[in-house]
Amino acid sequence: MRRKCFSAVMLILAAMLAVSCSEPARLFNSDSKSLAEPDNTVLRIACAPENEPFVYTDPSGELLGFDPSLALLLAERLGMTAAFYPMDREYLADSLNCGLADIAVSALEATDVMRRKIDFSDSYITLASSIVANGGNAEINGEGDLKLARNVGAVSGSLPQKYLTDELGLSNMSAYPNRAELEGAMLRGDIDIMFCDGREAEEFVAEYPLFVIKEDDIDRRRYSIAAADGNTKLLREINGVLDEFRTDGTLLDLRKAYINGDNALRAEFDARLENIGQVPRN
Repeated sequence: MRRKCFSAVMLILAAMLAVSCSEPARLFNSDSKSLAEPDNTVLRIACAPENEPFVYTDPSGELLGFDPSLALLLAERLGMTAAFYPMDREYLADSLNCGLADIAVSALEATDVMRRKIDFSDSYITLASSIVANGGNAEINGEGDLKLARNVGAVSGSLPQKYLTDELGLSNMSAYPNRAELEGAMLRGDIDIMFCDGREAEEFVAEYPLFVIKEDDIDRRRYSIAAADGNTKLLREINGVLDEFRTDGTLLDLRKAYINGDNALRAEFDARLENIGQVPRN
């Protein structure tokens, strides 16, 4: 039943956005099952699912992932209740400018094209992968050489691993359950290439000088939170909270959970999202 409710929310929002922005914004309220005027104690968050690990759904239709977890923590820090509104990615910008959502948190890049439509916060994460090899490895010097490697290792479920399989289609790859096991495989010589998050690569070669980064900044992405054009007050508040999250380690924990393959930490964040009752229950 909750999957049906989830789909109904998407259909309602799509219909409203397809008509116009001329009438006052009315939105599906996850607490009442009815269309209601926006509540200034509620932070209305637009997300586009089917983009794991940033936004995805569990079998019951709950939104999970890096971005919903970040948005929930953001709402709590602002003293607001988080309300999530799933929609197709093409509707995210319109949902903000039509007043149907306050923010969009959905792996959005602040490109020049997007900035002409909506405004953005400071970046909350910059992603890029790196190739790590033994300093004496002269065969592998960049992404184009990975097919020549004996064995390329990555953390299972991480963005680097998804890039190796989805974008490069490598067959000479081994997936490890976490960072510690991946690094252990590299140190033992079970793999000759470690393909990992750029931050992890820098930490690894700093600790083990026999290894070097052969290429970095692969598949670079930088994501920000979006708000309606001209909503500078809300964005100032968001930037302040993001600064706090950088200082207290919250953003680092989210990165570990969803980008670097810490499945135990990921389960903790996802459990919080599942417990807030995002989707109306019949």
